Amino acid sequence: MADRQLVSCLLLVRHGESVAMAEGLVGGRGGCRGLTERGRAQAKALRDRFAAGREPQVDAVYSSPLPRARQTTDIVLPALGTGADCGNLPVHLHDDLEEMRLGPADGMTWHAARERFRFIPSVEQPYTPVIDGGESRAGFRHRVAQALNDIAAAHPAQTVFVGCHGGVVSAAIAMAFGIPPSQRGVGDVTEVTSITELELLQRRGRHRWQLRRFNDAAHLAVLEAA
Repeated sequence: MADRQLVSCLLLVRHGESVAMAEGLVGGRGGCRGLTERGRAQAKALRDRFAAGREPQVDAVYSSPLPRARQTTDIVLPALGTGADCGNLPVHLHDDLEEMRLGPADGMTWHAARERFRFIPSVEQPYTPVIDGGESRAGFRHRVAQALNDIAAAHPAQTVFVGCHGGVVSAAIAMAFGIPPSQRGVGDVTEVTSITELELLQRRGRHRWQLRRFNDAAHLAVLEAA
């Protein structure tokens, strides 16, 4: 509609396949060891997609500090930006773009963590930490929503690349559609290196989020065909 104004556009990009994923580890700050070779190849395919010029021109770049997200962002970075800025945009690390924090389970295998800790069902009890020393589902969603709103506000009328995690993308969709933490939300996790595009719009003084696309991983077809 003609009276709608674009406040900001966020390209939420999930990281490539990680060592933690391949080894079944809880990949927080202690457990994340970056990407596998396959994960690097997936990130390079995404870089080539941006380099082909069929994606929105990126004005700013943010990333979760966890190695798998940062490495994915760094691999794609040479294709981001325009003119003299292409490949030279600074990467802003944002702690609140991390995946859900599971405290003492970080670095353990998921099997060992479930045997040692009593995991609280996050949908049934969304305001209770999943394990002692970790986050609750509601707290995680609030953290992500605040981070994304702050990023959008800092980059008016710009497109921002956000290197992040599957849980962050799910939390962002819940924010956009007003899905409460007591509901499951988007269901299946997003594909590695997929793009989810959210726009923050303003109409008659009110802001609203709009989903432009979700879980777009078309570039991975090149790897699957190889």
